[in-house]
Amino acid sequence: MASYAKYSKIAPEFDQLLKTLPVAGFTEDSTVEDYRKVVDALGAFQDALYTGPKDCDVTGTAIEISNGVSIPVKVYAPNETARAAAGNRPPSILFHVHGGGWVSGGPEFGHAHCLWFSSHNVVVVNVDYRLCPENPYDTPYNDSYGVYRAIHQAAINREYHELENWGIPEFDAEKVYFYGTSAGGQIVTACAILDIENNRAGVIKGLFLHATTAVDVHLFPTEKISSDEEPSMVQNKDGPILTSMDMARFTAWRNSPPDADRYFSPLVALSDEVLKQFPKVYHEAYGMDLLRDGHLLFAERMKGLGVDTRVQIHSGYPHSLFSMMSAWHLEGSKVALNKLEEASRWMGVF
Repeated sequence: MASYAKYSKIAPEFDQLLKTLPVAGFTEDSTVEDYRKVVDALGAFQDALYTGPKDCDVTGTAIEISNGVSIPVKVYAPNETARAAAGNRPPSILFHVHGGGWVSGGPEFGHAHCLWFSSHNVVVVNVDYRLCPENPYDTPYNDSYGVYRAIHQAAINREYHELENWGIPEFDAEKVYFYGTSAGGQIVTACAILDIENNRAGVIKGLFLHATTAVDVHLFPTEKISSDEEPSMVQNKDGPILTSMDMARFTAWRNSPPDADRYFSPLVALSDEVLKQFPKVYHEAYGMDLLRDGHLLFAERMKGLGVDTRVQIHSGYPHSLFSMMSAWHLEGSKVALNKLEEASRWMGVF
């Protein structure tokens, strides 16, 4: 049985930071709009503090995915400096899917990461998928997958005029990657599943799963955790950034399926046959995250099926902290960025 409780011991530098952080103050009466205001403010705040490379051009456009439905995206195209540093080889492409509990967030929530990737000669498409509860639970991953399919199909068919209209430069269509944080990690996982189930296995070369949701908490396999410790959903239920109440609200607003769903709970509901076809996966899990155990068990299940997998555990830090550039002054975040660069080179992103 797995034992992960030791990773919850708070890191001293985060303990100091925590004393300065404002409390969101969500209650059971908080609305979707209350959550959206906080997430939107957080996105703007962290982006304003980004001091990393910006060797790219950023444009906004919309991608038609089906029946006249168009999804807004931000496109990050490497500039001459980034291309020259990479020997002017064709860039890879990465689809960035933001977090926010399926009900909040937008392209600004992850903008800094997109700048960082694109400055390493990567075309980044930051997807502004439609949110729940205004839209059905499967809308976020169908939108994200639809954007990927439309862009990749245009590249395969050499529809360069269409790509140019979207602000997307020519890229290596054999080097496709997805990056998702929190709810975005679940969406990215669902995109990989859809691609395999549609007989396109192998097109997506790698996934970055950052503090991801791998199972509905009501379906968590508690028998897989050592009986001597509490699972993370209990141990970290009042943790910073994401609490069990928050997660319950997000899941309810998402209108999640009542039964095990392979797209929402792949840890317990996805078949071995599909999971073993996954591309390379880089997992970033957080010790103080209530989603920790589900994420780590998902990584272990992948390893057991032979999926090429790497895992980085940010011991003593809370849910998705290092996706927030405002925290990148921490020593732990510097380690996270170095590991992200190592993982990107391991995957072949750049």
